[in-house]
Amino acid sequence: MTLALSVLLAGSVAVASLAADLPRQDPSLVPMYGGLDRQSDPILKGADDALIEGTTKAFGSRAAASKRFTDESFRFYFRDDLSTAMRRFNQGWLLDAKNPDVFYGFMAVMNDMEKYCDARTFGEQAFALGLEKSPETLADAGRSSALCAMHDSTLSDDTKAAYIKRSSEYFTDALALKPNSPYVYTMWATASYAMGNYPTAWHYVGLARKNGGKIGKRFLKMLTEKMPEPRQ
Repeated sequence: MTLALSVLLAGSVAVASLAADLPRQDPSLVPMYGGLDRQSDPILKGADDALIEGTTKAFGSRAAASKRFTDESFRFYFRDDLSTAMRRFNQGWLLDAKNPDVFYGFMAVMNDMEKYCDARTFGEQAFALGLEKSPETLADAGRSSALCAMHDSTLSDDTKAAYIKRSSEYFTDALALKPNSPYVYTMWATASYAMGNYPTAWHYVGLARKNGGKIGKRFLKMLTEKMPEPRQ
């Protein structure tokens, strides 16, 4: 089985787990509509067909329309409007189910919803579909992998160890692309905190600051409560 296929199949498991919330949640707020068969509902099918037809005419292709929707989704995401962001990401996915930026968006929203293992899975899917491996995307994936390992008590010891190892590889690859990136150091600090490695977290906080990074006050308070900042 290829990496891309195995990752995409794993994604179907993530959607299935999220779909369990559908009776209590609007399907448009779940990645890929939670696996809902929208074509079997005449009203949903009509709305989807109209969206696809109208946006394809407006932007020239489904892929171009998906990109526009995804760009708009991230604007809502950075305003902390996760509900609207997810609705737009889903529309972007409806237009182009192989748009890697959509899956990166799913990862971002799931991370903010503290669904870390779902975030990890969508991040892997994004890379399998061709998401650019930039310092930022790699660091985000590294953090998601670490947080998944530490927050899912159902994982086997071997899987947990594999996710932690993968997290370190992501961060190492990110720094190889952009040495001394304050963003990468900050994400590695938060991942280290999640894993209970407080001296390591302070180490990366120091490197982030040294390279111009600004660390959030809330995170510093949380880290200080676990371990006072070491003297230089």
